[in-house]
Amino acid sequence: MKSTFGILVAGSVVLSLVLVGCTQKKAESSKAAIETSKSMESAEKRISYLLGQANALYNSKEFQGAVEIAQYILRYLDKDSQEAKNLLEKAKDALVSKAQEMRQRI
Repeated sequence: MKSTFGILVAGSVVLSLVLVGCTQKKAESSKAAIETSKSMESAEKRISYLLGQANALYNSKEFQGAVEIAQYILRYLDKDSQEAKNLLEKAKDALVSKAQEMRQRI
């Protein structure tokens, strides 16, 4: 019974994060997203918003912006955020791949 409840709670959290990330309008830049987040009343809301923005930037192939937001989250809001750590690693890997592709074209 406890494990079923835990799965339902975890599923609800994941679903809410996905829905929030899908419904948010992408900010113009990572700096704009960070500035917008500063007006939010709780760290949890700022983190959720910023993760959504970082994912939107990543999906738009704006990897540097995703890196900047993930680093901001880890530096100023939650140094232990696994989601920010994962996104940071993924965005850095994408930047490296993009740089390698550029070198091969030269």
